[in-house]
Order: sequence, then structure tokens, then C-alpha cells
Amino acid sequence: RAQVNTDHMMRVGRNALYFSDYVLSIQYFNQVVSAKPYLYEPYFFRGLAKFYLDDFVGAEADCTEAIVRNPFVVDCHQLRGLARVNQGKFSEAIGDYRNALRHDPENEGLWHNLALCYANLKDYDAAIGVLDTVARIVPGYTPVLNMRAQVFIQKGDTLAALADLETSLKINKYDSEVYATRALVYLQQERYEDAETDLTYAIHLHPKSSYYINRALTRYYRQELRGAMSDYDLALDIEPNNVLGHYNRGLLRAQVGDD
Repeated sequence: RAQVNTDHMMRVGRNALYFSDYVLSIQYFNQVVSAKPYLYEPYFFRGLAKFYLDDFVGAEADCTEAIVRNPFVVDCHQLRGLARVNQGKFSEAIGDYRNALRHDPENEGLWHNLALCYANLKDYDAAIGVLDTVARIVPGYTPVLNMRAQVFIQKGDTLAALADLETSLKINKYDSEVYATRALVYLQQERYEDAETDLTYAIHLHPKSSYYINRALTRYYRQELRGAMSDYDLALDIEPNNVLGHYNRGLLRAQVGDD
């Protein structure tokens, strides 16, 4: 009677995890860890539950325990990488993604996150190199082209960014994010009318508060203050707690004398 049926506990814990009852699932995984501390799975799934609870430190620690027990499971490295990214530990996350890619070299998500880590460290050449690799592995994969364009923008190479965005639009002309990103390039180039056109189409495809805020910026530069104010209003209708929207609208109201 004193024995714990760990297989049953794992099943129940994973069911609780599936239905987003993270605290309950952790309790079941705790029992499995106590009964069979040499298994990697209860540590991994407990780490996943902690990750969903925003306990990134706990998730990292559990993933480390899982990797000690079985270093060949890609998901353990990937989850620990995500936990570290959320803590700003980009250099450590790079190590996790590199280890995961040794076992799963064609996983686009791992390459994408690896490039993101390099970009956050401002190592833009390394990020572009990673994205070049993904582009060779998966030709025509538009998220890679879009991300590489964003890295080129951060690097200040707007011509290369535009080339990637144009290629992406030839593959899929209904991706709102691409139009919004191209609008940012046009903003840097002071092509405000082109930027507004792209953002208007992005809003038509997928209304997002960030698109309205950026279009308000293009309208501000074109001295269309009434249109800019309307865009800030629409952005805050969609996302009432958007700090940038409130701040920019406040600046605009100060400028037009609406104290």
C-alpha cells in the first residue's frame, strides 16, 4: 500500500498540465520525483508547469535536473533555453539551443530562437548567419525572411531588409507583419506616405494596436494630427493598457493644446 504508482501519477499529472491546472500537476510530479528521482520526465514536466506559472528560475532548475538524467532529450534543452531567455540569460540560452540542434538540426524553432538570442546580444552578424542557415534548410520559409529583415533593420542595413521583405511578400502577400515591418523601414527612410500605405493594409489584414500606433507616427510626421489622434484612440480601444499609446497620445494632446 505504501508504494506509489508512478506511471499513474505521471498520467494524472500530464492530464492536469494539459488542462492548465499547473499547481495540481506539480503536486503529482513531486510525488513521482520523491519515489523515482532518477527519472528525467517528472523534472521536465514539472519545469514546464513552472514555466507556464512564470517561475522561470524554477523551470530552469528542473530542466537542468532533467538534462543531468538524460542529456539527449531536445525538449529539455529547448525549455531551459526559453526559461533563460525570459530571465535575460541569452548567452546561456545559446548553449542550450546549440546542444538541442546537435540532436535535431532541422528544427526551425530552435534556429529561430538561437538567432533571437544573438540579436538580443547585438551580435547581428551571428544572428544573420544563423538565419542564412535556416533559409538553406527550409527554402521559402517566410518567418526566417521576416526575422532576418528585422535584424538587418537593427543593424542599419535597410536595403538588405527591404530585399528580404520583398521576397517574403512574393511568397505570401497576406502576411500583415511583413507590411508592418516594411513600414518601419520606410519610416527610417522618411518615406512616410509609403509607410502609411503599408500600415493601412496591415491593419486591413489584421488590426493590431501596434499597427495603429505606428500609423499615428507616420501621420504625425505628415502633419495629419487629427488622423494621428484617431489612430491612438483606436489603438487604445484594442489595448487599453498600452503604455506607449497613452504616452504618445498625451504628447500629441500637449502639442495641440488639449491640456
